[in-house]
Amino acid sequence: MNRPAVSAFLIVVVAACAGGSAETGAATSSTVVLSTVTPSTRQPATTTSQGSGSGACPPGLVAARIGSVASTDLTEISGAAASRTQPGVIWVHNDNGNDAAVYAVSSEGADLGRFPLANIRGRDWEDMALGPGPVDGRDYLYLADIGDNGATRADVVLYRFLEPDTSVPGEISDFEELRITYPTGPADAETLIVDPVTGEIVIATKTLSGRARLLGIGADAPWGGLIEGIDLGVVSLGFLAVATGGDASERLVVIRTYDEAFVWERPAGTSLTEAVAAPPCRVVRIEEPQGEAIALLDDGRLLTISEGANQPIYLFGPAQ
Repeated sequence: MNRPAVSAFLIVVVAACAGGSAETGAATSSTVVLSTVTPSTRQPATTTSQGSGSGACPPGLVAARIGSVASTDLTEISGAAASRTQPGVIWVHNDNGNDAAVYAVSSEGADLGRFPLANIRGRDWEDMALGPGPVDGRDYLYLADIGDNGATRADVVLYRFLEPDTSVPGEISDFEELRITYPTGPADAETLIVDPVTGEIVIATKTLSGRARLLGIGADAPWGGLIEGIDLGVVSLGFLAVATGGDASERLVVIRTYDEAFVWERPAGTSLTEAVAAPPCRVVRIEEPQGEAIALLDDGRLLTISEGANQPIYLFGPAQ
């Protein structure tokens, strides 16, 4: 989806923080050190419920351009997920209802194949994630048809299927779908977060006010049926800071906007919904023309890709 007109095209990457008061927000190896915004000049965002823990936001991260997307078919990348079992593989998809497919690219951007969903025509693909599924010990891809610009859809749809083997490209015919309604009524959304251990799901809505409503779906959701999401409250990201993507690991949760990314810490034993009840932090910047895709690696690094042809792939991590 096209971004609203704003004066700057920036992305802020944040390190984890668990403090503050809560309320109702062709490869190159060159490394770019981003400016760090300290907690004294950039405060934590706020949520509707009080989080646990205390402490200041840590310093920022370092960005490296690690590659560029090679495939000419990938011009509207809207979601990304980093494989945990196939090293160096990044799953992406287009923001296009007619392209019901996931694509594999290498971390340098090489084309590793297209994997279409059989007999599926989506309306507005907006995000994807990796998480558990019916087969223990296997990762599943979750593909989110949740875009709703006019807030008119009676329900939205998630698809879940075993993560494909990139060495065997082909059509995906074995998948499940989950239809979802929202207790607060239809809403546009571009952010899907799946707990990589439990399968708990959070969807964040997209509003120009920057007040993203969080909607939860339990790990015991009846795949193959219809379920109403649970209203988890609102996170205020800031005016025009619209949520465009997200991801989760066992230690962190991230939601990004066109201009920023917000990270929540997950102490041991903290559920996905408990984690996002605490205020996140934001600390460093980099330019992207229309950033929507973000993937969180297990080691805490972040990977981002913008919409557009042959876009750079950025990796954010601690300064060495």
